[in-house]
Amino acid sequence: MKKRFLLASALVPALLAASGPASASRPSEDDPIVVTGQVMKRGDAHALARDFTRAVMASSVADQNARWAAPLCIGAIGLRPEVATPLIDRIEAMALAVGARVAKGDCQPNVMLAFAQDGDAVFANLSKNRPDLLIDTRAEERRKLRMAGLPVRWFYGQTVEGLGGRQVGQIAPGLRQGAVALFDLPILNHGTVSRINSPAQVSIEGATFVIDVPRVAHVSFNALADYLAFGILSRTRVDASPSGSSIMNLFNASASALPEGMTDLDTAMLTALYKIPINRTAIVHRNQMASEMIKAIALSQ
Repeated sequence: MKKRFLLASALVPALLAASGPASASRPSEDDPIVVTGQVMKRGDAHALARDFTRAVMASSVADQNARWAAPLCIGAIGLRPEVATPLIDRIEAMALAVGARVAKGDCQPNVMLAFAQDGDAVFANLSKNRPDLLIDTRAEERRKLRMAGLPVRWFYGQTVEGLGGRQVGQIAPGLRQGAVALFDLPILNHGTVSRINSPAQVSIEGATFVIDVPRVAHVSFNALADYLAFGILSRTRVDASPSGSSIMNLFNASASALPEGMTDLDTAMLTALYKIPINRTAIVHRNQMASEMIKAIALSQ
């Protein structure tokens, strides 16, 4: 709560300035701003942010972007506790930083991180024996998930519910079950209607990640944790390859240009996703996210 007060106090000068002459407070499209280390005009930065959301976010569900409404509970299999615990800690810290909720104490995992020596085989076996897990995954997304050689692949379950929390859709039934039911392996868990607004919201309620250990061995621990965090917190394309500097280029960039963690563009997008009301049409929501991203980056400079 203290951090929220500090943030609010930091905005006071900007709010006071807004009460002055418009020419002194309203930023120009030509004003410079630094985004991921590049100096560019504010208008160009907004276009970059808008294109970034399109490049990384998966296709909308019911014409909405999706995020978590329920608290995250992250489980991991295939890792030693001394490795899994700091990994989960870092992901949870990022979730809290951008506005998502995290379950406290013992909880039923709704995010499963499965570390395997052969991710292709594990996913093939999972999709064959548990097709119900992919009930919310579109045909095009399934095709991408079946591609050989992916270092990390993931899929989601989501629900469409009323603004008061009334459920009007269902997630993949398998994602309501414990991770033991999915993998039979031990788990480590730490601890009004208009053209713009909708009477319903789409929420992520489950996510499963299959990480191919040999294919991620060349990236740093922090970078991998941030990559997983981004994929968990947003319905993200498996083949995301944004043009801007991003953690989602972790497996696309050259060895000399590997990101070390989330960039300002990454954290700004996730923060905007959890700040702006979700019951908007996808295109309106993404445009509002782009504006919020540039505001956040500008305030940090």
